[in-house]
Amino acid sequence: MQWQGLKIPIIIVSLLTGLALIFGVQWLYQKYNYQEPLTAALSQNEAIDSFQIKNEGRQLQIHISVHYDQNLMQAYKEINKELSRILGRKSFQIILEDNPDDVLNQVWYNAQYAVYQAAFQGSFQDMARAVNREAQAFGVAAQINLDQEKIYIRLKHQGHNFDEIIPLTGRQVSGTAQLPTAGGESSVQGN
Repeated sequence: MQWQGLKIPIIIVSLLTGLALIFGVQWLYQKYNYQEPLTAALSQNEAIDSFQIKNEGRQLQIHISVHYDQNLMQAYKEINKELSRILGRKSFQIILEDNPDDVLNQVWYNAQYAVYQAAFQGSFQDMARAVNREAQAFGVAAQINLDQEKIYIRLKHQGHNFDEIIPLTGRQVSGTAQLPTAGGESSVQGN
């Protein structure tokens, strides 16, 4: 079949071959530039209990479960640094996977107001007292860490843990809001 001197079947086969080649090269690029190095780095990290990598459009989502006995802040910083090194400018999001029970959910429900107030107003000592008071009332171990960018909270109870990382976005420095930066354009979500 011809149309103005062009053979349509040859054009269609050439187009499909070109598309297959483009998608094949893209798949190989992602596999060897991101997937394998990420899998190797995350597998070797002793702080990580389990992980899952999902490609959501232009952003990688890395679901991570941190071992029960690890310090959440140290583990997160180490993981974020390694991901930033491997991914460079590629956008990624770290999503913490935890396993809270009803007690941990209740402690977080009661303490979260003090945590968010501290994130916006800087009342960190009040926050620590409120979280520890709620945790002790329910027999929960609370681990609270803080750096210049985030509040790291880990609650533990009978083999269950609740992990939350809160960005410090509301702080005022010299009259202007100072927004924290995160390596590799990462963000954090807790469960």
